[in-house]
Amino acid sequence: MKKSIVYKNFLHAMIVASAFFFIFCSISHAQYNNSNQTASKKYVRFEIGHEAMHCPFLGPKLELKLSEIKGIENFFIDKRASYSTFNLPENTEMTIESLKKIGTDVGYPSNDIFITMDNKPIIVPPKPIEKTGN
Repeated sequence: MKKSIVYKNFLHAMIVASAFFFIFCSISHAQYNNSNQTASKKYVRFEIGHEAMHCPFLGPKLELKLSEIKGIENFFIDKRASYSTFNLPENTEMTIESLKKIGTDVGYPSNDIFITMDNKPIIVPPKPIEKTGN
């Protein structure tokens, strides 16, 4: 009878240890994936000065060219505020200069194109609401 109790205690201890090991591995894997996802991307903000992205001729061309970039993710465009944000793989061949060339090839003047590229997410501050009237 004593062997039976020892065996049950051992079995329970193994089940509890296995559960803790599984939980620990799951948490570690999730943390690794989170840190790995952030580090493996380049975050881009593509802005056109003078709020010119809403142009009915150049705006759609630029939107199409940007959306065709290899590996682009989370593509967002705000034509009123005249900017676009997106993510690229860390090993992308795209540079600030090559992105700027996309804008100039579409027809925007080079001095109106502003591009930010970083390894950390780019926070886009909200644009203040313009007051009309008194």
